[in-house]
Amino acid sequence: MRSAFKGPLRFAVLALVSSMAVGLGPGVSGVRAADDMGGMEDLCAGDMRWMIGWCMDDAMAVESEATGAAAALAVQAAPQSVGVFEPIDRPGAAATRAFGINPQGDIVGSYTDGTGTHGYLLSDGVFTTVDYPGATTTSTEAWGINARGDIIGRYIRSDVPGIRGFLLSHGSYTDISIGSHRVTLPTKIGASGEVVGCFHDISGFVDMYGYVQRGSNVTLFARPSTVAPHGSAVMHNGVTPGGQTVVGLHFPQPGQSRGYVLSRDELTFLDFPGSTFTQAWDVNPSGTVVGQYDLGRKTRGFSYDQNGYVSIEPDGATATRALGINPEGDIVGLYTDRSGTHGFVLRR
Repeated sequence: MRSAFKGPLRFAVLALVSSMAVGLGPGVSGVRAADDMGGMEDLCAGDMRWMIGWCMDDAMAVESEATGAAAALAVQAAPQSVGVFEPIDRPGAAATRAFGINPQGDIVGSYTDGTGTHGYLLSDGVFTTVDYPGATTTSTEAWGINARGDIIGRYIRSDVPGIRGFLLSHGSYTDISIGSHRVTLPTKIGASGEVVGCFHDISGFVDMYGYVQRGSNVTLFARPSTVAPHGSAVMHNGVTPGGQTVVGLHFPQPGQSRGYVLSRDELTFLDFPGSTFTQAWDVNPSGTVVGQYDLGRKTRGFSYDQNGYVSIEPDGATATRALGINPEGDIVGLYTDRSGTHGFVLRR
């Protein structure tokens, strides 16, 4: 399936808005696994659908065209061309998604075909399938890649409950799941091998903890939600070299999401102007953050730096998510249009 759109990506450029609020500092040092492993919610239920690639297609397919506040925003902000937009569609796939990009321009993601969902590496125009050994036919996704070519992602195996994490390095797969937790979602891998993501056992609103993993050392981060004021509802999604800065998302309550930047234990929230649903998904060494926001019943991608927010949306898209960025400022993600779900790379 191939998108008909090629060429410059149209952006709505917005001035910097003072919408960032400073929160509390460092996270927790430990967490107890849930006793009832069978009580976990449906993996694609509610806001969890935005965390797992194979859940995204249906969620994005029902996105409506911009109305209300979003339509007014589009009128106020004149679009301009910034960079070159290239769709990513693996031949023979019904849906393709792009999640991460490294300094060399190698891209990782997932695609769905008649045999299930598989991870992929796209390098020099060539797709290579990434399937964790023994994974079921519906369930490998590659989410992050660093300059060394190390790839991290998630998989499902029929003999293991929940979702597991993996590292692919020098041709060898290693399970990097956090303990015995039912769900581990590695999202990005840094230049020196640090992995960020989240894990939980029951629900994204009850016991979802962000983490930074360096070999056998795991540092945890927690923020409460109204559903579980003594639990946690956060997910680390992107990391700068050395792990000094991490970005992610927080669910303060059901239906609300806030992006965040955690730098040297100082927490700053990101809220796209007018939106109550903002998520940060990656950050590059210069501090540019990419993610998604909802406004007027429509999901769009964004980038954010010292100059403010830039809304990312290809012509004809019904929903867009920006999920990865490299040091050069190239951005990857996914979008839906009338023909389905496609990955994209925006080259600066």
